Amino acid sequence: MNKKEMPIEELKKEIRSFLDKRKVLVLCTCNQDIPRATPMDFYINKQNFNIYVGPAPGRKVKNIEENPNISIGIYTPISEGKIQGMQITASGKEKLIFLKEGDKEFEKAQKIVRGKRKLILKIIPERIELLDYSFINQGYSRLQIMDL
Repeated sequence: MNKKEMPIEELKKEIRSFLDKRKVLVLCTCNQDIPRATPMDFYINKQNFNIYVGPAPGRKVKNIEENPNISIGIYTPISEGKIQGMQITASGKEKLIFLKEGDKEFEKAQKIVRGKRKLILKIIPERIELLDYSFINQGYSRLQIMDL
């Protein structure tokens, strides 16, 4: 099995291309050993890999407040004939930032997220793992990892 890493600039382009074609992620949170997976629309800051979601108040918000460790799954439906998926991880209150009206960054985030929101979660990824079996044809490992 090929373990060759893709050059970082090429990997960034592949990650950006993958994210640009997707609109829904699954946000995974956990509290007291009870996991919760929530499908959500997401938005990307084009200057970096920060992800924005507009969560409604509920269990996922409470989970993040009490346990600031999340995982995100994004995939290509198998009906498209490709095996592709992305795993994003982030942890800590400095990487999972709730923005409300009046906060310094809220208006900037509101321009990225469609629709008027009362609460926006800014996720600053620590690690992005992109699985794409077509990378093998390019001479790379099917799993590419970027630590941020």
